[in-house]
Amino acid sequence: MKKLTQWLFTLLGAMVSFSNVYADHLTSKYLFAARMDGAQEVPAVTTNAIGLTTFYLSNNRDTLCIRGTFTGLSGGITAAHIHDGAMGVSGPPVIDLSSYISLDDRVEAVITGSSLTASLIAKMFNNELYINVHTAANPNGEIRGQLMLETDWGMSVRMDGGQEVPPVTTTGMGLGAFVLAQHKDRLWFDVTMNGLSSAITGAHLHIAPMGVTGPVVKDLTPFISGNRIMGSFDTLAFLSELMNDSIYINVHTSNYPNGEIRGQLQLMPYLSYDGHMNGAQEVPAVVTAAIGEITLMMNYTFDTLWYDAQVNGLSGTIADAHFHYAPAGSNGTIVVAIPGTSINGNVIQGYLTGIDLQDSFITHLNNGNIYFNVHTVANPSGEIRAQIYRTFREGYTFKLTGDQEVPMVTTIAEGSGMVSIDRDQTNAHVMIVTNDISPTMAHLHNNIPGQNGPVILDLMPWYSNGGVFGYWRDTATVAFDAMMSNKFRKDSVYSNYHTAANPNGEIRGNISRALCLPPTLSVKNIGMLQADIQLYPNPAQNSANLDIVISGNADADIQLRDVTGRTVWNTKAALTTGANRVNIPLNGISAGVYLLNLNTASGTLSYKLIKD
Repeated sequence: MKKLTQWLFTLLGAMVSFSNVYADHLTSKYLFAARMDGAQEVPAVTTNAIGLTTFYLSNNRDTLCIRGTFTGLSGGITAAHIHDGAMGVSGPPVIDLSSYISLDDRVEAVITGSSLTASLIAKMFNNELYINVHTAANPNGEIRGQLMLETDWGMSVRMDGGQEVPPVTTTGMGLGAFVLAQHKDRLWFDVTMNGLSSAITGAHLHIAPMGVTGPVVKDLTPFISGNRIMGSFDTLAFLSELMNDSIYINVHTSNYPNGEIRGQLQLMPYLSYDGHMNGAQEVPAVVTAAIGEITLMMNYTFDTLWYDAQVNGLSGTIADAHFHYAPAGSNGTIVVAIPGTSINGNVIQGYLTGIDLQDSFITHLNNGNIYFNVHTVANPSGEIRAQIYRTFREGYTFKLTGDQEVPMVTTIAEGSGMVSIDRDQTNAHVMIVTNDISPTMAHLHNNIPGQNGPVILDLMPWYSNGGVFGYWRDTATVAFDAMMSNKFRKDSVYSNYHTAANPNGEIRGNISRALCLPPTLSVKNIGMLQADIQLYPNPAQNSANLDIVISGNADADIQLRDVTGRTVWNTKAALTTGANRVNIPLNGISAGVYLLNLNTASGTLSYKLIKD
């Protein structure tokens, strides 16, 4: 009963923050995408061609997986490069992708080692790289797209009386975290205030730059609860001003009806994180009226993390504060202790660098497994705590081919795509480009690789000129929610394109968080037997597929062994001429590294398979 009570308190505490309990779906990779067309060329090129290239960066930033599909080009691709340059600016090539272009005008590449420098990675995050595809008719480039991180936009606001016009002398202050959805039609906010002279009478968003007063554009008064302002709203009539740091928040009190504290909303220039603190998130939960807010910002060289926190209503002065490693609902070890010099009354400000900011810490932070804990004398184990979540989105990629259909289909049509999901699992960004296909229908379906399943989303309303681009939102007729997101994280969603010739599906893409999806089939020799083999996804969670295309027949014994050599799964398969698929179930098998052996009379092939 005690554990159940603790769990309910933890759940309640997480739900009251807009960085909610559903953020447990996050992993630590970074998804970039370039949506390509002729209009982005400098000068612009008139063409019907479009493209989509995804760039999936590993958690420790040492491997970049690239996949692109282009359709409608005036001719074959003569060259393709990643260039150094901001949007609307031409720049020199920094990575030559020409050798990775296939005959059907696709690109698949893995960049690692010395080619993937810290400087190049920083430019990726700063939107300073673009991909350019050249043709004979357009030797300087026919379609181009800027590499953009799939992210929602984080904003931090520090509030005080000095920003009022005219300035107000007050001990009042506030700290707020604002998050603008990537689709730019929803704004979440969570603000904590402290030290105000009198009761809050209202709060508003205004249009004006810093130091200037302006009109009210949104009344936040209905969102006030004590010393906290928390909520969200849709339909932003002031989007351009918000993106240009020309919106401020003003908090009014009885003593200062024109505003006691004010702060300018400013887009964080780097990766942003935030969390709301309360006693309900402590384990066990602490009964306290205290609350707090924390915002963080990571630079693009990943060597500095700034933090800014403010608390209100603690039982006493802050005794200690720490970053801990553990998911929501669990206690964990201290990974970084906040120095006393960073604590000034109810404000905690500083930065981590050097030994305090290791890759393991960054990975845990991106996974949502770091929490911030504030201790007092009355509550030495912690009075209020916040689980910290990032604003960049969870990424998935996929390629569409006929051999993923069940049964397999022989076709020249192909494609690739991506899905990104926000941390609160309220929307999914879907982008797909295909070539050599005229679909009659296109859908997202629910089932694991190797099995067919029902339709969960019709993609045709977003289809045009070979591309699908749209946001699946929680306001849709079939709403996107945490249950839908869970289907993606379980590798249980695939995209299917239907044609008149193949009404059940001509090309299919199994959507995955695996870093590098299997490349185009490559020839392997098993003794005298020649075969085209794929093992995917890898790493895998629930199951993996072994696809084998051979000429001739062969009996195979397939074994999965752990690091001790113990066989944890095996099957026998009668391989026949053409395509064969063997599904490897992984449910009930512990996470770790395994060896998959494919044994035939002609010889043996071995693969490393990772179970997440």
